[in-house]
Amino acid sequence: MKELERRIAEEGKYLPGGILKVDSFINHKIDPQLMHSIGKEIAAMFANSGITKVMTVEASGIAPAIMVGLEMSLPVVYIKKAKPSTMDKCYTTVVHSFTKAKNIDLVLGTDMLSKGDKILFVDDFIANGNTTLAAIDLIHQAGAEMVGCAFLIEKDYMQGRKRILEQYPNLDIKSLAIVQSSEITEQDKKFMQIAIDASVENVKNGGGPFGAVIVKDGELVATGVNRVTANSDPTAHAEVSAIRNACQKLGTFKLDGCVIYTSCEPCPMCLSAIYWSGINKIYYGNTAVDAKDIDFDDQFIYDEIDKPADSRNIPSICLLRHEAQRAFRDWRLKVDKIEY
Repeated sequence: MKELERRIAEEGKYLPGGILKVDSFINHKIDPQLMHSIGKEIAAMFANSGITKVMTVEASGIAPAIMVGLEMSLPVVYIKKAKPSTMDKCYTTVVHSFTKAKNIDLVLGTDMLSKGDKILFVDDFIANGNTTLAAIDLIHQAGAEMVGCAFLIEKDYMQGRKRILEQYPNLDIKSLAIVQSSEITEQDKKFMQIAIDASVENVKNGGGPFGAVIVKDGELVATGVNRVTANSDPTAHAEVSAIRNACQKLGTFKLDGCVIYTSCEPCPMCLSAIYWSGINKIYYGNTAVDAKDIDFDDQFIYDEIDKPADSRNIPSICLLRHEAQRAFRDWRLKVDKIEY
């Protein structure tokens, strides 16, 4: 769609991590005329598909979905991201949000779809395909079928279409605009492949399926793989191992100017280590949801972090605080300390 492509080129902003910001015309401030045109375009694409309902996920997908529903004279159902107190029965699933970097519960009232419904799914973006796969899960729970999906913008570099079609090869997927990342280079792909190859080789050598590399100024500094079980060390994750190796090689505890490429989205421990190390950018292959699918689920740790210390599953008891503060006082007064 030429008009949408023009607006993306003129007003879209690329942010670190492959995020495309289109707040000025799609998902914060909405252009009604553009949405009307989008609705007509998508409706024409699926005019003869036997669609009975249009579906989306709150909140950014609601505006284009309503326009599609209006053009096709069909009801629009949107999936909620939290169960309201007024909802008695619902279907549930979990999706990992790319932009929010966390898992989100999705719910759909059991009376919203009927068995045999043919669904057109509409959303603002397709990135890694997680939201669409979660929507398909809810639709299948209801005994309905997703026959097509339409996206305003497809992030081709995140291969969401490929992931979806691997599981549902007959699904009709349409995109009005396809964008490439402004920041991913062939060099980035090369280093990511090294991390991936390290993860594959590590499995053969008795380690976990994770690998990471750290790069500075275009040069490979260090590699790390998961050796938790091999070394009897629960902290020996790939990213932590790579950080340790890089710091030793460079003779510093700060990795300013470095980039980490890791075969999987970092867990809470590794993400913290990356921040403490001063690494400037993270590229990852598998997502947290992919890791969960092979029983590496760290959502419970994120949940624990959000709780007050005295409400966590592992008892956390403050003890001898006054005595412990002596080291803090000494540190505050130390004139030759090395801050970090």
